[in-house]
Amino acid sequence: MATYEEKLAKINERLEKEKEIARQLENQRRALETAAKAKQNKMDSYRNKIAGAIFFDLFPEYKNLQPKRSKAENNVEFAPLTNFLAALAGDREAVARYEEEAAGKLAAQTPPENQQQ
Repeated sequence: MATYEEKLAKINERLEKEKEIARQLENQRRALETAAKAKQNKMDSYRNKIAGAIFFDLFPEYKNLQPKRSKAENNVEFAPLTNFLAALAGDREAVARYEEEAAGKLAAQTPPENQQQ
């Protein structure tokens, strides 16, 4: 029969193994979370790049804006663009009209076999 000390040692050994398993699971969870954030950041960056290219193609007058070294400097440099987009976003009725007009143009450009019903 095992002594009290031997039983206690076995319990402590199991406890340490369980703690190690918990640490490993936590590390896996963090790694998965980090990978998911990185994937989302990459997708966000790609979407922003595409949207920015479209915007500057349609509004070339804003191409003269140049990134600066600090966020404060960028806020000043990009204030005209920010103000323009804020004004547009503030007029939800106009945005709805533009979206409706754009959807109509898209539908007119889409061959009938590709249109959803």
